[in-house]
Amino acid sequence: MEVKALILPKQSAIDQMYSELGTSEAKIAIDLKILKEWMRKQPHLPNPDDGEKTVDEKRIKMFLILCKNSMEKTKVKLDQHYTVKPSAPEYFSKWDPTLPELIQSMKLSLFVPLPNPTHEGHRVVLYSARTTEDVDKFVYNDFIKLCFMTYDLRIAQLDACKTDIYILDLNNFTMNHVTTFLLNVKKAVECTFEAYPMRIHEIHMVNVKSFIQPLMNIVISLMKKKISNRIFNHNSIEELKNYIGPSILPLNYGGSYPKTSDEVIDEWYDELTKHREWLIAQESIVADKSKRPKNCNTNLDSFGTATEGSFRKLEVD
Repeated sequence: MEVKALILPKQSAIDQMYSELGTSEAKIAIDLKILKEWMRKQPHLPNPDDGEKTVDEKRIKMFLILCKNSMEKTKVKLDQHYTVKPSAPEYFSKWDPTLPELIQSMKLSLFVPLPNPTHEGHRVVLYSARTTEDVDKFVYNDFIKLCFMTYDLRIAQLDACKTDIYILDLNNFTMNHVTTFLLNVKKAVECTFEAYPMRIHEIHMVNVKSFIQPLMNIVISLMKKKISNRIFNHNSIEELKNYIGPSILPLNYGGSYPKTSDEVIDEWYDELTKHREWLIAQESIVADKSKRPKNCNTNLDSFGTATEGSFRKLEVD
């Protein structure tokens, strides 16, 4: 199914992804039943049968796919996802895209999935500062909140992708941006990898200025080595096109997709507002730490979330 803002990969790409993961639609349907039954048995997690606080089945499916079809990892990541959210209200509360501060943030910065997937089924996501003006009005927490809203809506409602490819266009980045990011980036990166089963295929940086390098060094240090090895620094947009096909890139990036990045972000904002009620509801669909069993076989990190390997596979008749 195609939606206005995102076009899904072709069925052949999805079939190839399932083949690589050793699964199928039929197998995933069975696994979803097992995972939902497991959630019902966790008193601290949202109940997938709760009509008022519905846990999206598509989210569970995408978590399973992005966890490479590992039931153990999916359980861990679902537990982390619902536990991290109330631990970082500056990022995960007030998900109303019509709030003035979020509208302002979208005018100043851009974090948007591009409509066309790659031939292999990857989703390309573009980040840039939209202007060098009004930089003093840039609020880091509002920007990160929009990033999480965007990713959450994608995986729980709209997208089906193999992994993500990120383009970081730093042309309009200023020292003010760098200073703001340096003060806050560590928690945002940690929340990202705790709350979501991020699979990053590649990161492409363009228009990198020398004063940005200290920030990039910190971000890279927070990533696993296998991800940091997939970061490419390009001297020009033309060089970027050697990695990402022109049918994916907007017009102002030398692509043949018939819209500019500003038009793409405007359409994505329409998608956010169309899902306004759903986004607002996500604030209450979280874990209740007070109900976590004291004898639960989990290892907890600084966010109070479970670490990998702490669950045993659930057997369901």
